[in-house]
Amino acid sequence: MVDGLLIAVSPCVKLMFQVIEFGAEMRHVLGCPDGRGSVPALARSPVEARSCRSKESFPMAELGVVRRYAYWADRRIRAIGVDNGISLDRRISWKAKLGNIPGIGGAEFAQDARALDRTEIAERIERAIGARAVQDFVTPPKVDYAKGVGRVEFAQLSGFYGRGGVVMHTSTRSSSGARVDVCLFGSLQNLADYAGASDNHPGGWTSSAAGAIELYLENREAVSNSRWYDPESLALEALKIATEQGVTGPRHEHQGKPSTRGFTLGQAKESEWLAEIYEDVVLDKDRWTFSHDETGHGVDRILIGAPLWIRTPSPQAVTRFRDLR
Repeated sequence: MVDGLLIAVSPCVKLMFQVIEFGAEMRHVLGCPDGRGSVPALARSPVEARSCRSKESFPMAELGVVRRYAYWADRRIRAIGVDNGISLDRRISWKAKLGNIPGIGGAEFAQDARALDRTEIAERIERAIGARAVQDFVTPPKVDYAKGVGRVEFAQLSGFYGRGGVVMHTSTRSSSGARVDVCLFGSLQNLADYAGASDNHPGGWTSSAAGAIELYLENREAVSNSRWYDPESLALEALKIATEQGVTGPRHEHQGKPSTRGFTLGQAKESEWLAEIYEDVVLDKDRWTFSHDETGHGVDRILIGAPLWIRTPSPQAVTRFRDLR
């Protein structure tokens, strides 16, 4: 009824309005920005990844979770987009028109193009990478991309990129029980301040292999005339930097206490990460023997790479070590 005039709406028009209303409602309920069940796969378990109807796909207000990106490599992410024809700039605008409705006239619905947010960009990148992003490291090297969920530690790299480097470390286990340590190198500029990017920190021990690893990150080749010319040696030195840099005094006093080491900035629990992998080595157990307190003890496989992003369920999931010192 419009101004006392009863308007007969055709069944087709009624159906179109119902479809529009249903689509909007489902996007709200499922938390899917594009209505296709598109929630970033890193936020889901393998079972949940098959459906948008997971707990994390419901409105964030109901769960009290606001995802934050502790690390975001925008330039690297956009380079992958350009190289693979992935549009990361704007959503496509659309416009739908309905025919004339008696007594009302035509109706038009439109959505303007808008910039993509980080979650939408991450979704497109991860969808393009697909199964190449390995999470369960039961297959032999080499993987090109890796992802996971767990605790990530952040530390500044002395001497790297004009003191603007950061190393991130996490450890996981494959379904076969193998321990896999992941050492990711990047820029402090990509690290969020709430994760400690601008925090002051004490100094300490630095690795003599730092220069060789820096050259490797730049050229993707080990320095032939250095002590760390082969992949296994280089990977172990990278692990030492990620887990021991800044240690002063006995090493055992710092085990499980990264905040007591120099250069360390913070750690994030239950972080979701996706990384490009440069080196992936399985340690030769006949070649390497480690005592219980040595770096490498219990490690089966080491990955070296650069993170695309590291995200947390909230800023409160990050511990800044400056607050513990």
